Formats: sequence, structure tokens, C-alpha cells
Amino acid sequence: MKHFLIYKITNLINGRYYIGRHATTNINDDYMGSGKAIKNAIHKYGVENFKKEIIATTDNAESLWELEGEIVNESVVKDPKSYNMAYGGQSYLSGLKKHNPEAFLKHQRAAGKRGGRASITTRDRSWHAKGGSASSKKRSALYIYELITADGKVLILNGLDLKRVCEERGWNRNTLVSKKYQGENEPIKSGPLKGFRLTLISKPEKTTTLKH
Repeated sequence: MKHFLIYKITNLINGRYYIGRHATTNINDDYMGSGKAIKNAIHKYGVENFKKEIIATTDNAESLWELEGEIVNESVVKDPKSYNMAYGGQSYLSGLKKHNPEAFLKHQRAAGKRGGRASITTRDRSWHAKGGSASSKKRSALYIYELITADGKVLILNGLDLKRVCEERGWNRNTLVSKKYQGENEPIKSGPLKGFRLTLISKPEKTTTLKH
């Protein structure tokens, strides 16, 4: 029988903790997380100085992602005692791409169709004043990025989430979205974002504008 669970690992020396998800046939296995920060901490302090506990369970993999998204929320990510650097559930597309490529491609094609539906419209001053900003945000939300941080954490973000996360963490968004770094295999080589790598993995098709 497979178990789908949310676990919490606590550093008994300094009180810092990590919350993650895990699917296993042995609920008492010795899995201690795959995040680089928690792995480095265990290497530094020794596994004997960490306590693992199961804090929630669910019935299947899909609901496990949702449950992690509810538990690993903003308060956890922003907590200075937390080893978590990403909101729960946000690496869903990354996991889908790795473990179920067909489902990943299906998801990306569907997203592309939604973003690529032609919108034939006349964009006068009224449109720019009232609808331009909202339209820009909707389009930005259709860009999907994979962001890998310097410590190896993977975040799957749309354009709006990328902007928000950069503002919250003081990351230079212009540096990240620069075409110089999009799609390259090498990470940023210098500066405050050294080691970061951003890849644009999905974007909406161009819309059609009615010409007079």
C-alpha cells in the first residue's frame, strides 16, 4: 500500500524546520527530504539531531500536491526558522515534466491554446485606459517559467508570480528575465543572483489585432 504524506523535519539544535511531501510504501522509511537546504543542514549537524514527524496524510498523489500547497504557505516560506524556500505545490509542473512527460505536454498545449486564442479588437484610448493594464496582467499570467535558485530549489512560476516572488525576496527580476539567461544551460555567473537559472518553458501565442 502506498502512503501519501506531509512530513516535518525539525532541527533539535536550533529549532529550524522543513516541511515536505513524500509518497512511500513504508511509512517508517528514513527519507529526510530532497531540498538542498535541509540536506546541507543534516550534513552539518548530523541526522541524529533531527526529528521527523508526519503531520498530514492524503489518499493520492494529486491531492498530496494540493495539501502541500495549503500547508507550505506564505507564513512558512517567510518564517526565518523555515528551511522551505518555495511555496508548496509550486513545483508541480517540474515533477510532471520529469515523471509524466505526456501529461506535461498535454498541460502545456492546453495552456498555449488558452493564451493563443485570437482577440480581434480595436484598441482606442478607452481600451488603453480601462483594459490595457488588466489585459497585460492576464497575458503575463500565461508565461510559465522554471526558476532554479542557487541552492538548487526549483520553482515553477507564471509571470505574475515571478514578479511577486522577486519583490518579496529582493531579487532583480530584470536580471532573471533577461534573454541572456533564458533557455541557457549555464546559470548566472556573477552578482547577487549568481547560480540562479531561469528558463521560459511556455508562453502564449501572439494575438491578432484588427487593422483599419
